[in-house]
Amino acid sequence: MRKLVRTVVPCILLMAAMPAHADELPFTGSVTGSSFLLGPAPPECGSLPYQTSIDPATTDGHSNLGDFHLKTLTCIALGGGTSFGTFIIDFFEIGDQFSGSFDGGSTPTSTPFVSDTDWLFTILGGTGRFEGASGTFEGIGTADATTRPTQVAINFDGTINAPAVPEPGTWLLMLLGFAGMGFVARRRPQSHLPQVA
Repeated sequence: MRKLVRTVVPCILLMAAMPAHADELPFTGSVTGSSFLLGPAPPECGSLPYQTSIDPATTDGHSNLGDFHLKTLTCIALGGGTSFGTFIIDFFEIGDQFSGSFDGGSTPTSTPFVSDTDWLFTILGGTGRFEGASGTFEGIGTADATTRPTQVAINFDGTINAPAVPEPGTWLLMLLGFAGMGFVARRRPQSHLPQVA
């Protein structure tokens, strides 16, 4: 019975220490910045004739997960309509970012050269605390082209699924489990095979 206990207890400690699932994190925030027309669109833009970019150096982003810069490459048609592209949200904590694709579009307002924007962002991966992240969030805002470059303001709201990182207590349980298994393995009697001369 004691052998069974010595074997089962470390296994229970190890299983209790394993993260059960990914952390589901709400993501809310806002960003402002400048969008520049890069020129004629590359082939991956399909029928959309132009490509723009939000320069991360011009952005000022704040969220419940920390401050960040935003970079986008967007395939667009001038005057509004459907648009899509890629994005990177780079947090001020070194190495923490997530990236992916987005699609949606813009609708002209009653003010000339000002549009309402609405995109769905899909996270395809990340680094640092967001390594292996997934999820979606909406970005609703405005694009003001009355000046050059175009000024954008976007509000974000959605969910990020980030792989759970073990807490210090979890690491302790894992270490105790491994130590217990090592102890059990060392205490097992070694079977001696007869030597043949």
